[in-house]
Amino acid sequence: MGRFRVNDRTGHIVAGMVLLAGLLMPLALQAQGGYAGSILRMGIGSRSEAMGRAYTAFIGDPESAYYNPATIPFLEARIIDISVRALPLDRTFAYFGFATRLRPKSKYAPTHTEDYQYGGLSLSWIHASVNNIEGRDFDGVKFGEYSNQQNALRFSFALRLRKELAIGIGAHIIWNRFPRLGKGGETVSSNSASLDIGVLVMPVEGLWLGVTLRHLNGKYSWDSNKLYERGTQKIDRFPKIWRVGVSTSRVLQNLWLSFDLEGSEVFAVKTYAGAYYQLPANLGLRVGLRGGQPTFGASYTFSFLSKQAALHYAFVNQANELNADHIFSWSFRF
Repeated sequence: MGRFRVNDRTGHIVAGMVLLAGLLMPLALQAQGGYAGSILRMGIGSRSEAMGRAYTAFIGDPESAYYNPATIPFLEARIIDISVRALPLDRTFAYFGFATRLRPKSKYAPTHTEDYQYGGLSLSWIHASVNNIEGRDFDGVKFGEYSNQQNALRFSFALRLRKELAIGIGAHIIWNRFPRLGKGGETVSSNSASLDIGVLVMPVEGLWLGVTLRHLNGKYSWDSNKLYERGTQKIDRFPKIWRVGVSTSRVLQNLWLSFDLEGSEVFAVKTYAGAYYQLPANLGLRVGLRGGQPTFGASYTFSFLSKQAALHYAFVNQANELNADHIFSWSFRF
């Protein structure tokens, strides 16, 4: 990502926008639990979590492609991400991502790649599970243990139509399973597919504006007829979510700021904020605010097998939980 200095009137306007957004930021956000598709609302890797998930207009890694598929063509390299999260109460969460910019290989393509159309694609996988769920009767007597496993596979593709404009689309396929739920060991499961659409605009160098519509057409269809003699069928729809975001690197050199607004048909409007500062000696610091809770993290970049690799860490203090989340990621550029 390039470096820019504030040396013109546009830079001061951007600084004013960032300050205004910070002053208007509410501190109390409502939780997003209780609705289907929660695996898609848990966040993913260390970088976005440390920046409070203010990633709709942030560019530079596969995590940004997850929040807005239109950011993929702005990547500067092919990147692989691996992330794990330490969670209490027998829960696990892992993420794997890959993203690359696609350049046309044609003898007719101009020398300057910024002058012609190109795109990008990303693949990601999310795994979430919880084990040792105790089943008890009305007298409190334990009669069994249960578990839940969810996996989401995402494919995203984007086109950069002009230097300052890109559009993208992302598709999720999700598997949700409750193994050995019935008395005879029956498994109850549901599969779903959802769609994300995103746009990214760069009105001036170092300023990005993003818009996304997420989780379109997502739903779980449940059928308990195999468990009970008089079972039921139920459809749980994913909340449709919209996001708008702004990200800039024009305020100070080596500093990136991001702000997001999010709303849906079931949630109140929420705000997210984050900042990233690149330090000397290949160190980076991130801070954010999400759900009224501060987040922060750090990165260290190093050489690995003649390629660039980085370790990332995020600390997220969750509201209404005793323990904070510690998220670790490893990225590899090639």
